[in-house]
Amino acid sequence: SRRISSRINVLIDMSILQLLVCACALSLSLVEAGNLTVTHEAWFEIEIRDFDGPGEDFHGKVNIALFGETVPMTVMNFVSLANGVKIRGKKLSYKNAQFHRVVKDFIIQTGDIFGANGYGSTSIYGEQFNDENFILSHISSGWLAMANQGPDSNGSQFFIILTKARWMDGKHVVFGKVTSGYDVINAIGDVEVDGNVPQKLIKIVDSGAKTLKKTWDMKKSDAMSEKDFHKGSSDDSKKP
Repeated sequence: SRRISSRINVLIDMSILQLLVCACALSLSLVEAGNLTVTHEAWFEIEIRDFDGPGEDFHGKVNIALFGETVPMTVMNFVSLANGVKIRGKKLSYKNAQFHRVVKDFIIQTGDIFGANGYGSTSIYGEQFNDENFILSHISSGWLAMANQGPDSNGSQFFIILTKARWMDGKHVVFGKVTSGYDVINAIGDVEVDGNVPQKLIKIVDSGAKTLKKTWDMKKSDAMSEKDFHKGSSDDSKKP
């Protein structure tokens, strides 16, 4: 009976090991399964300054790769708002939106295109649109995902993660990756906060996006990167 018990324990241990191997393979497949074709590129010019100060403390540019083959609906919404679009008689744009929420060593959030308190949100499809899919993962710093109020409540607000946050997979639609401007997102993450409210004005002073004539596939190492990397043909074009 002891031998049978030992064999059972060995089989259980082997099963657990196989499950762990499968989990690791699944994690890598999220990066390697051809889901990282970059179809669009966007950029933000961002300034950080005192609310009542005459000048800026910091000014920088963030470039973003977008995965329109994987999440086309989400990317189209983001690209339209980055370029500015008139919908239902209103001009909707990320320009002048503020980063209203900073959670230290976790996320920076923006996209309230109506105000600065984080309560405003809409999309090109209506006030909200459904979660498209959860194929992409919060695998490293610099990934963009939609902020929401629960399932199927996406609008204009989004966040950039400052660290790996795989526990949010399946809850937020991931759609983009910062390719350059990590000094900017880290500077935002370092701003003094009261709770999660930044004590400086952090504003998108200009933005734009374009559809790429030639798509490119992001490397696994770049998808996991936490520093600037360059691939494709980014420029300052504001037209899709």
